[in-house]
Amino acid sequence: MNERDAPSDEEYLPPPPPTPVADAPEIDAQDARDDETRIVAATRRRSRAIIILVIVIAALLLLGTIATNLLLAAGLRAEIGEGRENVPSASASPDGSASPSASGVTAECGELCAAAVAEIGTAGGDWKLEGEWADTPNDLGSRDAATAVFRSDTGRATLVVLQFPSDEEAAHAAVDLRARIGDPTYTEQVFDDGSGTRYDFDGAIVSRVVWHLDAQSQPHTPGRLYIVEAPANAADSFADQSAYRLYLALPL
Repeated sequence: MNERDAPSDEEYLPPPPPTPVADAPEIDAQDARDDETRIVAATRRRSRAIIILVIVIAALLLLGTIATNLLLAAGLRAEIGEGRENVPSASASPDGSASPSASGVTAECGELCAAAVAEIGTAGGDWKLEGEWADTPNDLGSRDAATAVFRSDTGRATLVVLQFPSDEEAAHAAVDLRARIGDPTYTEQVFDDGSGTRYDFDGAIVSRVVWHLDAQSQPHTPGRLYIVEAPANAADSFADQSAYRLYLALPL
């Protein structure tokens, strides 16, 4: 018997079974689902924040637009109504005041007003008198002032005639008016002979034509200052503004 066939004193023990390993793929899948849930939640939060921001911006823009329109409307009313408290009325008032007459003269029409009716009348071209001529207050220091409203297919415009003691004072009042409303867009002569001075104001809200004559102007009444004003329109040229169109139509 050789050594390999001899019985061994040591007993053979089999190796222990392998330790079970956790199911890694299932853990990875759960982590991926958790990450996806967090991403979706964050995306929803960002979407809600963006929607709220857009709503807030739209509301601010709407409020800004409304405020701008209100300011423009208030500015238009202020410019048109400044110093025009006695605007002629086209219909009789409930207290029995005078209604429009063919002559355009009312009981509130003084000496200058009556002279304006005689010189200018109640129509000029396609412009027709709306209501009557009437005296009007003014803050330019004139001796008298009269006003009338004319209307045509072009629009509606107001004419104011102011009487000063002399041509020089009328010219000075025109300069004062320029200081209040700004430099004119154009400065022109009234007559082809170079006499008289006219200022055109092409404003965004109100357009105006202001002019006075001088000793060389014929015909002319000394000391007169004329103002035509009307709401500005969207015309490309000042020549199409209502104020300028009435100025051209007046028989002065």
